[in-house]
Amino acid sequence: MARVTTTSAGLVRIGALIADETRAEILCALMDGRAHTGSELARHIGVSGSTVSEHLSKLCDADLLDVEAQGRHRYWRLRDPQVAGLLESLGARASSPADPRAPADLVHARTCYDHLAGELAVQIYERLLADGHLAEDGGDVAITPTGLELLAAIGADVDALRGAGRSAARPCLDWTQRRHHLAGAAGKELLRALIDNGWIKRGQRPRSVRITEAGRKSITRELGVAFR
Repeated sequence: MARVTTTSAGLVRIGALIADETRAEILCALMDGRAHTGSELARHIGVSGSTVSEHLSKLCDADLLDVEAQGRHRYWRLRDPQVAGLLESLGARASSPADPRAPADLVHARTCYDHLAGELAVQIYERLLADGHLAEDGGDVAITPTGLELLAAIGADVDALRGAGRSAARPCLDWTQRRHHLAGAAGKELLRALIDNGWIKRGQRPRSVRITEAGRKSITRELGVAFR
């Protein structure tokens, strides 16, 4: 009988946790990068508070979630961007492009933990590459000087990007598009700038965002993305 390694045992444990539909729904809801209470998650998923509480504890014990107490409430969030990246990549490999099970608004634009995802994010990423603002090197991606200028022009914190080193930018495989969008510090700053500028606004549904009318014009003008 083959010996079970520590790595394979860990994969089995994480796989079993994610394979549960309710826990998968919790993880997907928390992919918006914000912290949520158990009651908020229960309402979103449509299960009881006690059921959500049990699943949250298991996910926290597996180091997939963090919990923070504020007064009477406990707020749950994904442990770190690496967990979000793992979930997004697994989703991309398990679904077909423009997965019909995903709501149309999430297919077009959504958050992926601390950065933008969906069709819009993929279009931005590919436009940045085509215009030389990002440079690919094997499986890595780097921000070019013109890329820093562009991000600064729309309000991103360029000093934070310069201090991020190799983690300043990285490609993230999009769940619905099966193409890459921008993650890392640059992806985080891009999302923050889009929100601060009022070009996109967060929706009521976890992870959902909507592009404002001013955002359509500005994103086309500044980032070169044409809207259908």
